[in-house]
Amino acid sequence: MTGDWYTYWKERGGLLNSAHRPHSVWQNYSARGTYLITIVTYNRARLFGELNNNPSAPSVVLNKLGQSVADQWLQTPAIQSARGRHIRVLGHQVMPDHFHGILQVEEPMDVGIGEIIRGFKIGCTQVYRSLYPPYMADLPLDRDRLARSSRKQREDYYASNDITPLFEDNYDDTICYREGQLENIVRYVKDNPRRAIMRALHPDLFQRRQHITIGDMDFAAYGNIFLLRRPWKEQVFCHRWKMNGDQRDYNTPFETTDTFRQQRAQWIQDAKDGAVLVTPGISKGEQQLVKDCIENALPLIHLQKEPMPSGWNPELKRHQLCEMGQLLILSPWSLDLMDDVNDIPATTDYSRFHNMNTLAARICASSSAQTPLTLSSPISASAIHGGSTPSPSVSAIHGGS
Repeated sequence: MTGDWYTYWKERGGLLNSAHRPHSVWQNYSARGTYLITIVTYNRARLFGELNNNPSAPSVVLNKLGQSVADQWLQTPAIQSARGRHIRVLGHQVMPDHFHGILQVEEPMDVGIGEIIRGFKIGCTQVYRSLYPPYMADLPLDRDRLARSSRKQREDYYASNDITPLFEDNYDDTICYREGQLENIVRYVKDNPRRAIMRALHPDLFQRRQHITIGDMDFAAYGNIFLLRRPWKEQVFCHRWKMNGDQRDYNTPFETTDTFRQQRAQWIQDAKDGAVLVTPGISKGEQQLVKDCIENALPLIHLQKEPMPSGWNPELKRHQLCEMGQLLILSPWSLDLMDDVNDIPATTDYSRFHNMNTLAARICASSSAQTPLTLSSPISASAIHGGSTPSPSVSAIHGGS
């Protein structure tokens, strides 16, 4: 940690401790802004209620603790107003094992939003203690000191005192940057119960694996893994610019050409005939084909460079394609450790994008009957995109239809 970085966050109310880390080091979390906050229960315990398992009228049947969490969130603006902080809550959803809340900072504050979330979690924990005595009731607990200790120190403290905390460490925040993004976030939050019910009713279509091996390639995966068994897989690869032989025409985007329109029509027809399209969706043309698959419910294997930490879920449109069994999302391990491209470091977007298309081509070239698909047991999210690769030793599926 550099001195400048530390001073930046200290001046802006950022909480520099392992329980409340800033999500984006460049965001001023004490200034005006809108955020989607996600907090999960300790070990993802289903403490707040249960799904009603009715996809046509989805909801979460909250228990007393779950309702108290919702009430605590709605009281947050009044609690913070008494301290001179002006915030609004624009929505929330209590799920059985986690919580989503939309928070808007209306005026610059003397603290970052980490302090607001910390207060919310403390309030919920107080209710937890009252509902489930003697949870921490007689312990000389210095919450401020405990929050600023390391994760291992907290876990040792919990274990030595036979404590089960209510929430996991930290929280996740999604920053609302663009016009229209807030509406998407609100829809995502409201749609949580329905998506959770669909995952429960159709688990094969929403498999989440933090480690699968396709041939000699390692990925995290989400969706219908058995799309990899399809014998006909076709790569969607588009240049950014029109190609005249080996030369690029930088005045003509490829997606505006007749060549692209013809290829696009052929890819769509092939997908309707049973091909699984495979692409990272990087160029405008590739992005258009991803959109075509989503709008027409066509089978798609979508590679993304972003990692899939524990609890990760796709946005609404890709989730809906998962519901139809037509989508598998793959996130390659250690993308930045692949080869440089044209002597440009692998850690640059240029090389990442080329390497993603290389992976797509290799997936398409491998015959499902010849290339084993190995599904490993879940591992910690920290192992993804770096570090050593664990031995995949649980089960192997050898393709074929």
